Amino acid sequence: MSIERIGVSAVSKCIAQMGLIFREQPTDDYGIDAQIETFDRGYASGRLIAVQIKSGDSYFDEVTNGNIIFRGDIKHYNYWINHSLPVILVLYNPQDDKCYWKEVNEETAVLTDKSWKIEIPMTNVLDRSAKSQLVRIADNLTEYEKKFNSFLLAKPWMQEIISGNKVILTVQEWINKTSGRGEFNLRILDKTGQERQIFNRSFLGFGLKPYEQVFKELFPWAKIIIDAEFYEVYDEEALLEKDFEAALCTYPLSVGAILDRENFCYIYPDSCPSIEEWMKDVENIRPYRVGAGEVAFYQLVLEINDVGMSFIKLDNFINNINFYKLDKRLLN
Repeated sequence: MSIERIGVSAVSKCIAQMGLIFREQPTDDYGIDAQIETFDRGYASGRLIAVQIKSGDSYFDEVTNGNIIFRGDIKHYNYWINHSLPVILVLYNPQDDKCYWKEVNEETAVLTDKSWKIEIPMTNVLDRSAKSQLVRIADNLTEYEKKFNSFLLAKPWMQEIISGNKVILTVQEWINKTSGRGEFNLRILDKTGQERQIFNRSFLGFGLKPYEQVFKELFPWAKIIIDAEFYEVYDEEALLEKDFEAALCTYPLSVGAILDRENFCYIYPDSCPSIEEWMKDVENIRPYRVGAGEVAFYQLVLEINDVGMSFIKLDNFINNINFYKLDKRLLN
């Protein structure tokens, strides 16, 4: 079997494991090897992704800062960018039998003088953790629309905060998992003391990204602080016994410490606060405890930040003010 066929077979297997539909396309379909279709409530949704598959060692010759650099012809760039379906590029590596992928659009593809290139993170492995991303891509929204929709989804939570209720995020981070797996629970505590759960689910696909950064990217409209009252009991014991295992999960990177890999220790800046002082700042995100060296536990409070307030103002304006609506046909 040729390396091209092995690559197509590997991608087909990955997609099947996600519970999605993989359809290989005729070889005369210029620049597209297959389509992926998602399901909606158990039925084929009709929402498709076009897939270009490249197989072989040569596609992994150029790797920079953890990113595979793929370079292609302008003719393929023009075809994929203007395709009626969203397009993903998948590179199959026969050395590790893994598939790496990235959506191809005007934001991810970079034009050069005679060609174009795209950077595919080595963490972008085509496996079950990629399913939710593929489903979003199949919805065929622009990156801007996806981001704006994320704010629309969060609007009720912002309104809860504005009304004086407390939005609490509890998280269990599996700190030794390269998938970045975590259990996330978001709930509302209203002024009468009643709780309502918003969601409780697992997330995958964060890779090795620090969770304090994950929180900011999941909730860009929020100022995130630790639940100081909840942490008080755990901090009292940690300070008394000088046991800072939980705080040390995030303290070194937070204060700009550098890891000395030879001696396997951190080198701290002269001006950084002590860990005891650092723990007093509610904006320093840290777990309140670590279980068996495997799971870090957080309880955080989401407050609305300037970006969130600006979104609420814009949303109120659009919903409550009459104005003429222009579209891009005006420019034709």
